[in-house]
Amino acid sequence: MQPLPVLLSRADALLRIEHDRAGAPCLMCAIVARAVGDVVVLHEDDEHVVTLPAYVRRWGHVLVTPKRHVTNYTDIEAVAWARTNALAFRAARMIEAVRAPRRIYVASTGSSGGELVNCSEHLHVHVVPLTDPEDRPAKVFSWRSGIYFGDRQELEALRDAYLEAW
Repeated sequence: MQPLPVLLSRADALLRIEHDRAGAPCLMCAIVARAVGDVVVLHEDDEHVVTLPAYVRRWGHVLVTPKRHVTNYTDIEAVAWARTNALAFRAARMIEAVRAPRRIYVASTGSSGGELVNCSEHLHVHVVPLTDPEDRPAKVFSWRSGIYFGDRQELEALRDAYLEAW
């Protein structure tokens, strides 16, 4: 049986991320460079990295990040963004095959207020499996109720399951 992550308070999770981030000016660039905490990679090519975030609202969450630092849609070519979304689509299909969620949220999020401890201006896409029929965006994308933290062993077990379907 796959180990399950622990639920941390929002405050504890933010302190841990701030420590792991070690002052990196861009969280997504730090993830791409493997300069922040445990970075567990599902896929990598010349333009993207697909990872399992250690801190998530829903276990099984996948992150698709362009390697090039870009913060606005006007700064990325349509073909490059199409490749980002193709990887998000592939990740969603993989999650469906492995976790059989009720549905999946695919969302490009980021900070409109600059770099924050747990958020980045760098464009990226979240692929989030949902199992609770009461899940709504405000619940899934808010950390008010805490955040799940997967340690290296938990993330590697999830990665191994996902890679069979990738």
